[in-house]
Amino acid sequence: MIDISEARKYFPVTKNIIYLDHAAVAPIHLFTQKALEDYLSHFLKQGIKDYSIWYEKTEQIRENFADFLGADADEIGFIKSTSAGLSIFANGIEYKEGDNVVIPDIEFPANIYPWLNLKKKGVNVKFLHSEKGYTDLNRLDELIDSRTRVVSVSWIEFLNGYRNDLSAISALCREKSKQFGRKIYFCVDAIQGLGALKIDLKETEIDFLAADGHKWLLGLEGAGILYCNKKILKEVHPAFVGWKSVKNPLNFTNIDFDLLETSKKFEEGSLNVAGILSMGASLDLINKFGIENTEKRVLSLIKTAQSLLLNKNAILESCLEEPFRSGILSFSTKNIESDYAKLIKNNIQLSMRGGLLRISPHFYNIEEELEKVADIL
Repeated sequence: MIDISEARKYFPVTKNIIYLDHAAVAPIHLFTQKALEDYLSHFLKQGIKDYSIWYEKTEQIRENFADFLGADADEIGFIKSTSAGLSIFANGIEYKEGDNVVIPDIEFPANIYPWLNLKKKGVNVKFLHSEKGYTDLNRLDELIDSRTRVVSVSWIEFLNGYRNDLSAISALCREKSKQFGRKIYFCVDAIQGLGALKIDLKETEIDFLAADGHKWLLGLEGAGILYCNKKILKEVHPAFVGWKSVKNPLNFTNIDFDLLETSKKFEEGSLNVAGILSMGASLDLINKFGIENTEKRVLSLIKTAQSLLLNKNAILESCLEEPFRSGILSFSTKNIESDYAKLIKNNIQLSMRGGLLRISPHFYNIEEELEKVADIL
């Protein structure tokens, strides 16, 4: 169990507002403040001297994320955003003209535009029609054909919080790959789940995954991670390369275009060290309380919010069945815009997306904060 009073001490935001918007941009915490203060202090006083300290810290964070995901460190790369990560994969694999990519029609644009951009390569995008915002695996089965190259989905859909069954989709991609005699890659936008829900890549086979750190991972904007399954690393060629993409990056005067054989090959230049440190600090905090406990706590808060909102005659638009729930709860009221303005005015931070009100509490939120939302409504 999580000691909520202790957890809240790490989030000064709780003294100012009720923060229920982690599906948008999260507040930072004291672990991140300390990590950034150490980093800034070093560069204020010493500049680049002893820079190896920060290289070692980023590599440790890489290892920590590998452990967190059930992956190898060679499969983890640092990116500037989810869009950048998905674009790396979309532009890194080979296609033949007439190939297609299948994505749900309820995806956040980060998982749409990188695939639409492949039109210049003769690649088509097939949209999987969702029923009330939910993914139908039978329809997905029907859409995948002999020209399908990639199935790309969000782990958690941003609008209504629907949690896609990654294991089932993974199994379907492998089955169809055997049926058609060609690899069908499975790609995941994980930004709306990573940091709140548990995932184990040893249990669920995914080819490529990307997530920025500024939502449920509680980090700064502009830094995220990618995972590229080692089984396909050689099949993904970096669309952008630089001095850090090669095996001997510090040999500046001897040009040898020998690409790394790990996910580091996607890190073409200098990294956003401050952003990576913030993600590492967040991972330390999440591990302190445990990702299993975090997931239980988040889902418990959603269940509480569900009951409170139903008592206010709100219409819940999220799927609240056990396998499909997440940390996002979307709902509508009779006067959505005025209710949104009223909540914001009363220091409740939430979002309005697609004509719905959306709350997204994290493990440090408390039931009394959700009761305040219901009281205001």
